[in-house]
Amino acid sequence: MDRVKAVLRDTSLFCRSYIICLFLCNISFIQIGAYIILPFLFFWGIGLLFYNEYKKHTILKTRYSLWLLLFMLFTTVTALIHIKDNFFYNLVMEFHFAICFFLFYAVHTEKHLNFRRELYSVCRFIVYFTTVVGIIGVAFLMAGISFEVYWVKLIVYENRFTGFYTNPNILGFVSCVAILCCHMLLKKDFIAISGKERVSRIWIATCLAVNLISLLLCDSNGALVLMIAYAVFFVIYKFFGTERSFSFKQVMIKGLSCALAGVFIVGSVFFVRFVFQKGFSEVIYTADAIFETVSEEEKEVLEEDVISATNRITFSHVNKNVDSGRIKLWKQAAWMFKDFPIFGIGKGNIYSYGEEKFENGIAFSDLYGEWLAAFSTDFHNGYATVLVCSGMLGFLAFTVFGLRLIKHVTPHVFKEENLSESIFPPMCSFGFAYLIYAFIEKALLYDISFTVVFFWMLIGYISCFLVKFEPETHASFYIFKKRLRRSLL
Repeated sequence: MDRVKAVLRDTSLFCRSYIICLFLCNISFIQIGAYIILPFLFFWGIGLLFYNEYKKHTILKTRYSLWLLLFMLFTTVTALIHIKDNFFYNLVMEFHFAICFFLFYAVHTEKHLNFRRELYSVCRFIVYFTTVVGIIGVAFLMAGISFEVYWVKLIVYENRFTGFYTNPNILGFVSCVAILCCHMLLKKDFIAISGKERVSRIWIATCLAVNLISLLLCDSNGALVLMIAYAVFFVIYKFFGTERSFSFKQVMIKGLSCALAGVFIVGSVFFVRFVFQKGFSEVIYTADAIFETVSEEEKEVLEEDVISATNRITFSHVNKNVDSGRIKLWKQAAWMFKDFPIFGIGKGNIYSYGEEKFENGIAFSDLYGEWLAAFSTDFHNGYATVLVCSGMLGFLAFTVFGLRLIKHVTPHVFKEENLSESIFPPMCSFGFAYLIYAFIEKALLYDISFTVVFFWMLIGYISCFLVKFEPETHASFYIFKKRLRRSLL
């Protein structure tokens, strides 16, 4: 019994289990089992929230937590204002916020936790799993095999490579995360302090190759923007984070160099994607030409399982608009915000209110099916979703938290010494890139998904470095005669 209690009270074990389960929710065949397990993990997380607060006072130890508490207060008021409309789902969102804030982000309050060991286990899982699934997916693509399971089209979805993932955009994001994990696993400090064996460089090289191929063929503009921003921010770090002081001339030269490097990265990445898609498409056509030589009788048998790539697979998005329809969604978000500007409408009401307000409802919500649309409808802009769902007050509290964290983290990326073998710069680069990615995808907060929770796990680990760089002082303030740490602000 004591052992069971110890397991249930293990925050690190919960975080690893939860993030891996959310990851598996994106994998076809496995996702059904993962979705069955997910509610149990969710309730485990809720129990941990209460236990940690009772025993460890986690909330009062979490940096800048007053802004997070204010955000949750405002969103709770929002749910009560709309208590007749999807109140239960909005309540679930509140617990989701709490898990993100006070279990994943608040990892820096766990004094005796070797967070690198926890992160290492997640990175290793992602590297191994994405490599194997990616190799199988590319092999099926080369063989011209594509099929449908329930509502999910595998290998090829709307002319884009999706492999065994449920959506090409999910594949794109996971590929970016896998590349980040490979980057971190090459850092000597990460391996040494985590106390784990180094992952084989062959595995890492294979993982990089497979996920780069997947990223290029899935044609996810959002994921490509994430990868480009990650590369650009890391280049900025390499230019400015390796020296302690600069003259005005050096700043100008390095700034111009960063700008030119950014332009080169953007141009070259999009060019490489275009050429790679065309080349891979030709390879598929060649394979199909070989398939055409099969005798007619054999071909009739094989055609039931094999879909020819000729005139079908070009790996380019079916929707040729640069915004992929997002501008329409953002306009609808603006109209809904005008109706409830102060406290917002709550995530659970986006779909139902959209059905009432707009003639055809929220754009693209019909892609999910009526039941799933009520939970999945989003504006494909994390900031717009927070603004519409939580209103100006919630958005302001959330923004202040983010700005406070950025203000304290950013100087250390450029001022601290001996970071060349640390995972801190790559994590910060990915975190900043994610903030750009959140402008065009379902991200940031209002979604119980791997995409969102991975971000909060990442900034939780970043905050562990922040605690090291900025130890708490004795500065404090008082609210209702209660002494509180200034780091709460």
